[in-house]
Amino acid sequence: MTEPSVRHIEQRKSRQADDALTGASTPMVERTFRLLDLLSASEDGLTFSDLVRALGISKGSLHGLLKSLERTRAVEQVDGRRYIVGPRIYDLALAYSQRAGLRRFALSGMRRLAGEIGETIFLGRVEGDRVRVVDRCNAESGASALHISAAPGTHVPLLAAAVGRVVLASWSSARREEYLRAHPLPRFNERTITDPEQFLTAVAATAQSGVGMDHEEYLAGVNAVAVPIRGLGGTLAGLLWVVGFATRLDGDAMLRAGELLRDEAEAIAQAMDASR
Repeated sequence: MTEPSVRHIEQRKSRQADDALTGASTPMVERTFRLLDLLSASEDGLTFSDLVRALGISKGSLHGLLKSLERTRAVEQVDGRRYIVGPRIYDLALAYSQRAGLRRFALSGMRRLAGEIGETIFLGRVEGDRVRVVDRCNAESGASALHISAAPGTHVPLLAAAVGRVVLASWSSARREEYLRAHPLPRFNERTITDPEQFLTAVAATAQSGVGMDHEEYLAGVNAVAVPIRGLGGTLAGLLWVVGFATRLDGDAMLRAGELLRDEAEAIAQAMDASR
């Protein structure tokens, strides 16, 4: 076979490969991003049936796509039936958010709060039935003292005391009651509030004050104070909270921390709004 003929065959194979990529892979890529868009816009996640209806593809195709995304940790399943975006998407988003987004506006204030309050400050966002830690700042003062910490990417249950109260406080009363009917309150320890009416009363107080407080209800010996970060239209863009041992983060310290967190959350919201 002559050299020009070989070159011609190689060029034809190359064109066929390009055609295969643009003709066959593009629809799959588009479906993948449509699926991820749907999941990222859903607070509670979506079922397999929800996704079949929304995407308009066969159950077999969707099943294969979901399995591929689960293997890469781009999607994960919760409650055995609902799908949410997975930690791989969080990792990619975090890389971007180092330059823009919630973390960029919050980080300097978090560092200042950690030094002023003397405890760990957390930034988080709601993802399905959990709150994911976006970042955290540890207190640098008192290096010999122990502090509570958790790595970015860690999940906190949605109904975990102070955090849960802030999340539910951003919802309507009807939605709060409906959610608690479908999701029984978990018991984390003997101090956890598991009575729905009592928990809803605490949520209502949080909605009025703008501050959620947890007196050893999630972790024994640990108190927490949380506040919302508001986005467009008053939506819950994120959460800011402090966690510390109850021996240090006691009643008076919690009240002071609540005021500082609330002021900082308002400053973050204003900065985000001004950047749009």
